Amino acid sequence: MELNDLSPCPWPESVMAGDFDENSDVGISYLGAFSTGAGKKLLGYAVLGREKGEGLLMALMVRPELRRRGIGAQLLAAVGDCASYLGFVRLRLRVRRSNAPALALYRGMSFVQRSVSRRYYADGEDAIVMSARLPLENRP
Repeated sequence: MELNDLSPCPWPESVMAGDFDENSDVGISYLGAFSTGAGKKLLGYAVLGREKGEGLLMALMVRPELRRRGIGAQLLAAVGDCASYLGFVRLRLRVRRSNAPALALYRGMSFVQRSVSRRYYADGEDAIVMSARLPLENRP
């Protein structure tokens, strides 16, 4: 929850709590990146769901002070592997039009823009809808 609270668009705590309820069957997977050694710390997380028969990257969050160190790319690769294991052949996502670092990460992992969801976010910003065929490719 602490890391979720650092997000510019945090999910309501009740939603996340429901996802982690052992009796829940929402079909959502949370993947985490943790530090090693003493005092293991959550560095980032990703959330995988489904939409229209495709895997859906619902969230990707890395601690602000640890960004641009490859953690997001590792999480994205893990989500792609998980989605493939679950039988998906494509992975889709939505990203804020203004989020240039995320757009660069996704493009570098073979995502291409498919459409734009106008005024998708609560503040009125557009979402870029992207997708990639699995397995993901890391393109420099």
